[in-house]
Amino acid sequence: MGLSLNPFSSILSSAKSAVSAVTNQFGGGFGSGGLNAGMRGLEDTVNKLGGGIGSSLNGLTAGGFGDIGTALKGIGSITNIAGDIGRSINGAGIGGAIGAIGGFASAVSSGAGQLNNVLSLFRGKNLPASGELFEQRGSFVELQSGNSEDWRVRINCNFGLFGDGAFSLLQETNGVVWPYNPSITIGTKASYTPLDPVHNNYTMHAYKNSSVNDIQISGEFSCETEADAAYWIQATTFFKASTKMFFGKSTNAGNPPIICNLSGYGPGVLNSIPVIVKEFTVDLPEDVNYIKCTSNNFGQATWVPILSKISVTVSPIYNRSKLRQFSLQEYASGSMSTKGYI
Repeated sequence: MGLSLNPFSSILSSAKSAVSAVTNQFGGGFGSGGLNAGMRGLEDTVNKLGGGIGSSLNGLTAGGFGDIGTALKGIGSITNIAGDIGRSINGAGIGGAIGAIGGFASAVSSGAGQLNNVLSLFRGKNLPASGELFEQRGSFVELQSGNSEDWRVRINCNFGLFGDGAFSLLQETNGVVWPYNPSITIGTKASYTPLDPVHNNYTMHAYKNSSVNDIQISGEFSCETEADAAYWIQATTFFKASTKMFFGKSTNAGNPPIICNLSGYGPGVLNSIPVIVKEFTVDLPEDVNYIKCTSNNFGQATWVPILSKISVTVSPIYNRSKLRQFSLQEYASGSMSTKGYI
């Protein structure tokens, strides 16, 4: 399931509900001034710690996680949250009554695991909310690589053209998958030929054609284990091979470079777009460690950077038969989203 962008809000909302139940039970007769007056103090605390408007945590939901330390500092230590709630409850005059309500303790206890997700949220700051790739398994977050709704960016092709086992790791993930959301630039344009008639105030334009710009994809790859390094080697080797034609002693010699499929973020963005790889780059930084990988197709140890950036430039490509099936009305309505048009 998706991780909450504000783990404090869920916990404190449950606490507020538990206190409200006591309000209804005892009719606001506790303490000086009645329970209703004290509840306003609890409302302010819940808003403060839950990330409401004007609270220190509100910056987390509005501005991302770039200043998480400042936001946490604004409300004090996480360990003081229970004390802050407790003081508000006592101010409401129901300290003894609320202590007997098991639901309050249960609400805080059930949400305790969410507090531990703060650092995990910071690490996955570039992932969108409610990402279906994550499922909660106890205290762990597990990545479901075989999920049918896996929306990660990937480039796939018929790997069998390169020989059996050449890219076995890529076949297991249905193509090269960026482990983190990459930066993608997509653009389309319509070309017009300017016409400049004499004795006229404005230039006229004659439509020429429409086209899709090259798609730029650039994202980080991290390698923490030898298995990650082996995947990195196959991914970079594949991109280098995808820019080369079948030549010389190659099977199918004379054929141009392969055609791949680009997918990511669901049918409304990229869905099996036929593309050719026009350019590939990978940086080998000088300021990171390198991990040794012996489980590769080259038979000798290879050293892989633990953090690098892989960038590719791809361009959509369609044959004439495919182009004749295009309908602007169907494209605009979304009914052609599964047919590879961008």
